[in-house]
Amino acid sequence: MEEGRMTIKLLIAQRSIELVIQKEWEEYYRKAEKMINESFFNFAKKWTYTDHQDILSKILINFVVQGIETEERLQAYEEDLIPKMEELKRLTDKINID
Repeated sequence: MEEGRMTIKLLIAQRSIELVIQKEWEEYYRKAEKMINESFFNFAKKWTYTDHQDILSKILINFVVQGIETEERLQAYEEDLIPKMEELKRLTDKINID
């Protein structure tokens, strides 16, 4: 195995999944495992389903939509912040010259 990588097993919806990951990302994978399983059980209580795949698909869609929304919000924040930072730089440059 490559240096800096490791194999972990996650239990997602009662299914064991083995992954090779970067060691420093293990905590994120463990958090993801917990979040997915919590979402799985919450969805399972609310909806009828014939296959775990149905619930996992809904979870995946929710997580992706949340990611897109967060990314768009951050992009809007950056677009608003960059002109302000440029103005601040102009002001500090002016102060340093005077």
